Amino acid sequence: MREAAYHLPEIPDAPARLVAAITDALVGVLGEDIRKQIIVTIVGVPDGRTGVAGTVA
Repeated sequence: MREAAYHLPEIPDAPARLVAAITDALVGVLGEDIRKQIIVTIVGVPDGRTGVAGTVA
């Protein structure tokens, strides 16, 4: 995801919500015993450092 997506004023807790949702999804597939071992890293990609169909996006 682009870095700007983590700084939307209408969703100030976006990173926390993403971490919780991804953790819950993994627990849903792998079981509750895995929760304490899950590490979620949210990495924002700065503008100009991604490409779509061969074009910088």
